[in-house]
Amino acid sequence: MIATGIDILRENPARILPDRNLALITGASVIDSTGKPVYQVVKELFGPRLKAIWSLQHGFFVDKQDNMILSPSFYWTELGLEIKSLYGEHLLPPDDWLTGIGALVVDVFDVGTRVYTFVNHLVLVMKHLSGKDIPVIVLDRPNPLNGRHLEGNLLEDDYSSIVGQLPVPMRHGLTAGEYLSYALTYHHIDLELHIVQARGWQRRDAFTGTWTLPSPNMPTCKTALVYPGAVMLEGTNLSEGRGTTRPFEFVGSPHIDHFRLVEELRSLSLPGVNFIPVFFKPEFSKYAGQVCKGILVTPTDARVFSSFAVYYEIIRLVRQLDPAHFQFKEPPYEFEFERPPIDMICGSPLIRRAIEQNLPFRDIRPQIDQDLDQYRQAIAPFLLYRY
Repeated sequence: MIATGIDILRENPARILPDRNLALITGASVIDSTGKPVYQVVKELFGPRLKAIWSLQHGFFVDKQDNMILSPSFYWTELGLEIKSLYGEHLLPPDDWLTGIGALVVDVFDVGTRVYTFVNHLVLVMKHLSGKDIPVIVLDRPNPLNGRHLEGNLLEDDYSSIVGQLPVPMRHGLTAGEYLSYALTYHHIDLELHIVQARGWQRRDAFTGTWTLPSPNMPTCKTALVYPGAVMLEGTNLSEGRGTTRPFEFVGSPHIDHFRLVEELRSLSLPGVNFIPVFFKPEFSKYAGQVCKGILVTPTDARVFSSFAVYYEIIRLVRQLDPAHFQFKEPPYEFEFERPPIDMICGSPLIRRAIEQNLPFRDIRPQIDQDLDQYRQAIAPFLLYRY
């Protein structure tokens, strides 16, 4: 059985967190191995020493559906604590939030894709805390996509943002603790970082726990599996299925010939996936209230399925089949107001330019594989769990 960092903390709280006041970064849906919310466990363990909870994107109650939807800070009477939003009036903690805080405890449910903002936002927070003598304790948990498989090109430093703070691929294979350890060294952050490692997890292991919606449009582990490629749809005018019960598994628009699209995709013989023509109507987000002609992306073998390659080909083919309607979206995207969202999502112009040149994924794969070899060497010193 896998024990996450919060489970290990509960076994010996005094050793891991000696007598100091705490702020906790988490969301209401993050749980321990028994199903108890992390905020409740920490409150019971440390009582009045827990001074505040800081929330990230989607809000503490995980109720904000889309990007750049801000959440207010508030006092939660039920818990008797301030819930302070880092995705609202402030993206970084002001000095008065730090008054009387002796340590920052972090437990977030990351989904293993670089553009998921939680761990990138934490890197920004760590940079902000550099030199302020406030240690950060990460209650680690497994990467739900496993720690072996990698997908996509590396982010270039010039494209750093809240959706990318490190030169990692789209599917990065790291736990939150490993990601932040890499960031500490890469950005030369002057901060004491402690990782409370999960127990019983190896890098080959995929998710086996209880899935509790780390964000509203991440309802299942299958959603997380397709997300490393499907998130690129956010940089286009194609619906990524937001506003339906199958976000990121559905792709479409009112305009495309989805039967032709399925034929073209099947002709590529992409491994571990099938494509089913469907109709769907989003209740919000792109094409809200309109019937979309689309496809359902169905992974059939997670061992060989490459979401990044699959959705690259979907976008490339739709652009060729429906040039009159397909568009890459214009800014803003996650507080970036100048560069194309697709470039910010992909971490460089490489993917957009390749799609614009109608290059099949096999033509850019050698460069991506070279990137991934470089990445494996860079992260080796920071890996905490066995292969």
